Amino acid sequence: MAKKEKEKDQEESTQQQYSTLREYFIATVYCTIIALFVTTYVVHPMTVPTPSMEPTILVGDRLLIDKFTYRNSFIPGVPLAPAHHLQRGDIVVFKYPDEPEVLYVKRAIGLPGETLEIRNKEVHVNGEPLVEPYKYHSDFENGKDAGNAHFFSFDFQRDNYGPVTIPDGHYFMMGDNRDDSADSRYFGFLPEEYVVGRPVVVFWSYEDDSDAYLKTTLPEMAKLYLERIVFFFTRTRWSRMGHLVE
Repeated sequence: MAKKEKEKDQEESTQQQYSTLREYFIATVYCTIIALFVTTYVVHPMTVPTPSMEPTILVGDRLLIDKFTYRNSFIPGVPLAPAHHLQRGDIVVFKYPDEPEVLYVKRAIGLPGETLEIRNKEVHVNGEPLVEPYKYHSDFENGKDAGNAHFFSFDFQRDNYGPVTIPDGHYFMMGDNRDDSADSRYFGFLPEEYVVGRPVVVFWSYEDDSDAYLKTTLPEMAKLYLERIVFFFTRTRWSRMGHLVE
């Protein structure tokens, strides 16, 4: 009798273990599905590796990207849900046209149907100079060859460009750091279907080296992550935590 009770207790214990494991497995699957849905359609984290948007966005800023509102304006979306139509001056995250797996962040400067021209660093839209309080110039020489900046063999269109007419469904994107930005002056117009979303807030900012994104070998990556752990408190820009991106 005691033996049967012992076997029954062992069987119940095994069933309970299987039940607990099953619950953990189902919970993990649900959480994974929800996380994938959220990062694909709603919000997504992004690290900024280059200074092309300085001083608005710094190297090492970690951003949360709103992927929902732009998508909801480009295609039929969720009824009564918020939608944001892309406007001039919006900061946008998008797929780099030449490498769609790479994300870029720039500001929308030219809209569909407009004529855009850059004369001596000043942007003109439909013949009128554009007021741009956000832009920054580190080099005040016009038409200067910048020496293979961003791996381009020449840089003469940096300060004088166009005029060009922006096609329907396309945008002209530029970095705020005008003298150090690989943008539409080089890769051309941005198709609206390449728009991913807009950065909303800096959730963490770490003072990475300006060439950190070029470190791709295993020893370089290991050293980079070790430095981030060691210098976490001293290199974190605490004042930028929660900073809204505008």
